[in-house]
Amino acid sequence: KAPRSRIPVVRLDPMATPPAAAPSSVDPKTQLNHFCQKFCQRPVTKSDISYTTNKFGNRYQAIVRLDCVQGQEYAGHLVLNQKDAEKSAAEQAIIAFSQSNLLQEAQPLDKDKKKKKQTKLTPEEHALRKAKQEEEGNPAVTPKTLLNALVMKIVKRYLQKGETVYETKTYAGGGHQATVKITALPDEWGSRMWAGHVCNTKQKAEQSAAEMALESIKQDPELMKESEKPKGMGKGEKGKGKGKGFLWGPWSFGWWNAKGSDLPRKPVLTEPITGEVLEWKDSFGWIKPDVTIDHKDAGKREGKIFVGKSDVPETLTMAAGIKISFTVYEDMMGLGAQDLQAS
Repeated sequence: KAPRSRIPVVRLDPMATPPAAAPSSVDPKTQLNHFCQKFCQRPVTKSDISYTTNKFGNRYQAIVRLDCVQGQEYAGHLVLNQKDAEKSAAEQAIIAFSQSNLLQEAQPLDKDKKKKKQTKLTPEEHALRKAKQEEEGNPAVTPKTLLNALVMKIVKRYLQKGETVYETKTYAGGGHQATVKITALPDEWGSRMWAGHVCNTKQKAEQSAAEMALESIKQDPELMKESEKPKGMGKGEKGKGKGKGFLWGPWSFGWWNAKGSDLPRKPVLTEPITGEVLEWKDSFGWIKPDVTIDHKDAGKREGKIFVGKSDVPETLTMAAGIKISFTVYEDMMGLGAQDLQAS
């Protein structure tokens, strides 16, 4: 078995600008395979690293699951094709590893070295470890990703290339200071520029500038009110994309880490129906209903119904294959299940 990992499961905002990674001619999936091989001290198999790709509109997002590293999962960004989606997921896993000491712990493969036995955790140790991971937070959620997410909620569409501009000045003493300008913002906000603190790296300087912009936007009541409006009701930037909004994927804005969705709900079926849990991922899952639902969104997600952790009662243990009863609601993302009970 693979040595235990000390990094949390990472799923990213797919619409945020990808974090800067070190230039490399090696394919991210190949890099990830090499890392897992060194970490596990053995050759990896197809079952060790698996990719799941979902399509949202005309874009794709992939999740890579590393069963050889305690089942860690990393989600990539929304991209135009399935191949790039898998590369993006692999890249996010590598970025997360680089921000921890896990890469330093991965030793070169030694075929003659005996595998270390993995100590099974007691329930108390598992609870302490999970609490520590939650306290440390998600290392991939940065001011830049949060800023992009907030701006897209304000303008109700994707950000285009060149609408978020970072410029960095390097001083003689080695310090870096960055500015950020977001032309997608409405009115005079689109011409404003925010400057961050002087930092020892260019990446930290850009994050500092993004943090300044984020705090400034959050302090404006009108922009925050605009960000809270449902899709299709915001004014966006200079009337662009009016009424179209943009696609919100189920991994947007760290939804798996939230206690529940803040999206407004509308009842569809108030009388309970039954169904089978197809998949459960600790914080969300998918249900296959036993009956056909007469609704315009019933065909989305291959007929599957979303269920979030906040709608699961404490007395119900979710797992693939169990039968449950539930009522159905709709929100801007499609159909969801609530009022869950064991069937």
